[in-house]
Order: sequence, then C-alpha cells, then structure tokens
Amino acid sequence: MKNRKFNKNEIHQKFYHHLQTKVFDALKDKNIKTGSFNFWLKGMVWALVAYGSYLCLIHTKSAILFWGFYLTFQLAGLLIGFSLGHDASHNTAFKNKQSNQYLHFFSFLSIGIDPLLWGLRHIRSHHLYANVEGSDVDIDKNPFLRLAPSHPKKKKHQFQHFYAPFVYMLALLHSVFLGDWIYLFHKDYEWMRRGIPKKELYIRFFIFKICYFGLILFMPYYFTTFSLTFIFLTYITTSAFTSLLFVVMLVGTHFFYEAEYPESSEDELMSTWAVHQLKTSCDWHPNSAWARYLSGGSNCHAAHHLFPNICHTNYDKINHIIENTTQDYGLPYHRMSLIDMIKSHFKHLKKMGLKD
Repeated sequence: MKNRKFNKNEIHQKFYHHLQTKVFDALKDKNIKTGSFNFWLKGMVWALVAYGSYLCLIHTKSAILFWGFYLTFQLAGLLIGFSLGHDASHNTAFKNKQSNQYLHFFSFLSIGIDPLLWGLRHIRSHHLYANVEGSDVDIDKNPFLRLAPSHPKKKKHQFQHFYAPFVYMLALLHSVFLGDWIYLFHKDYEWMRRGIPKKELYIRFFIFKICYFGLILFMPYYFTTFSLTFIFLTYITTSAFTSLLFVVMLVGTHFFYEAEYPESSEDELMSTWAVHQLKTSCDWHPNSAWARYLSGGSNCHAAHHLFPNICHTNYDKINHIIENTTQDYGLPYHRMSLIDMIKSHFKHLKKMGLKD
C-alpha cells in the first residue's frame, strides 16, 4: 500500500475542528464511545432472529422450509455483522479491546469473512484513503468490474452495468473462499498484517474458518436428514441473496457517480483528510431510523468516516450537524435515497465502461 499525505488547507482544517467541536458539544452528556442500550437491544434482536432460524432449520424435515430458514439465518447474520461487528472492529462496542475482538469474531461467524483480516484492511487502508487507487484495498483492480478511472479499460466493461448484479451475488463467496486467503498469505499485503504475529494470525484464521464451516455446513448435515450436496447448494444460493443485500447497502456509499476518485503521481492528495471523506462518501436515508437500524449506521457514511470512534447509535444526532456545517463552508455532503444511490452507482459503472 502506498502511504499518502493529505493537503493542509487551513480553511478545511478549520472546518473539521469546528465540526468536531459542534458534534462533541451535542453529545457531551452521552456515552458515545461504547454501545448503548439501543445498540445491544438491536444486536440481541438480530441474534435471536438468526439463531432462532438456525434452530428451526436443523429440526425441519421440509426442504423448502430448510431453505427459507437458512436464508433468514444468513440475512440476520449479516445484520449482526452490520449492527455489532462493524462497531467492534472500531472498538466502539466495549471499552475493553479484548472484548471487542471476541464480539467481532462471533458477530462475523455467520458471514464467513475473517474478522481480523477484514478489520485490518478496513481501518489501515479504507478509512484512511477511501477511493484512492493503490492505497484503498477496497478499490483495488479486479478482473470483473472497472470501478475507478485509474483502472484499465477492457471491452467487457461497456456491459458491466448489466452484469454487475451477478458479480455482486458472488462477493461473499469470493471473500470466504479466495479473498481471505490472499489477504493472509500474499506478500503484497504484508503491510496490512504488520504488527500481528504470524502465529496469531494463522491460529485465529483457521479456528474461525473451522467454526464457520462447522456452523453452516457440517452441523446442519449432522442434525438433519438432508444430503451434504443439498445443504451446500442451499448455502451457495442463500449466500448469493445475502451477498446482493450486502453490496446494495454498501457499494454505492463510495462508488457513486458524484464521488471523487483521486489520482495523483505525487504522494500528496488534493484535500485534507476530513474533506476527502466527504468527497468520497454518500449517505442514504441518513435520517431514517429504519435505515440506520437495518444497516448498523452504514447508511450514515459521512458520519462514520469522519467520526469512526463514535458508536453508530449516535449518528442520528450528528447527521444534521455535518450537513449544516458543510453548507456553511461550501463543502460537499452527498445524501440520497437508497434507490437514488443505487441508480448513481450504476450510472458510475456505465460511465466507467464507456468507450473513449
């Protein structure tokens, strides 16, 4: 990963200092560093839905009901990751770092993506350099889609806005079966793993994968009368739907038509860190309680990137502060409905695939 320097524009630095002051003043009487009652209640609800469905699927003899319960388990498990795991990766669930790591492990267990590797790349790369080629792992070149102007253009990309949904249905499976292994072993990601002993990385990785495959494949096989082939096909098909939901809720928060994709031959970017987050993030329905409930605050992406150390259950109290302060300073704040964000994403894909 290439390290970059951010611009030191005094007006923009003043903006962020002013924004921080207003936000922390608004939250001064609240516990903002760790999960509140609403945070844990929401996590408990999704956990009950997920593992209640799991108990049902291992006791049913109907193939249709098994598939339905399995899908519910996968979807609710994803929402556990959104609601609890994401905050745990930022150490905003518990005060104790070790407790956050345990929660992160178990909240990702039904998703299958290694929580430690995901957390490392999410915080050490994406949160610093969103949408910066060579510095943000999430925008790395891939063989399927052209997501940024810096990516090489191929003939197939002119059709990518048509076939992208099918690629997105494979996103979770790709992470489980290929992506995690690359992040663990490939020398290009040594920077990401730095500071974590190899023994710890490997032990945690393989314990997680064994627990994951035991949960989603072997326990259903052991406790039900269904064949391993049927269970595996159920896993593949339900993962596709879960993956699509995951991508729909997240992909447009950075890859949207109005976003900036900084390209620079120099090490210094054109914006300050805070303004860079505004230029590369999009909120969808940020003032909707249901949207925040379902997405774990991921719909408030500007708030999350500007204040990653604040628990997401506080975002409803700071969204309007961000919007008003950006207006005062003439800075961008991207806010859309979910449908409009998805449209903007596909408009971006179409633009990236156009012939020169």
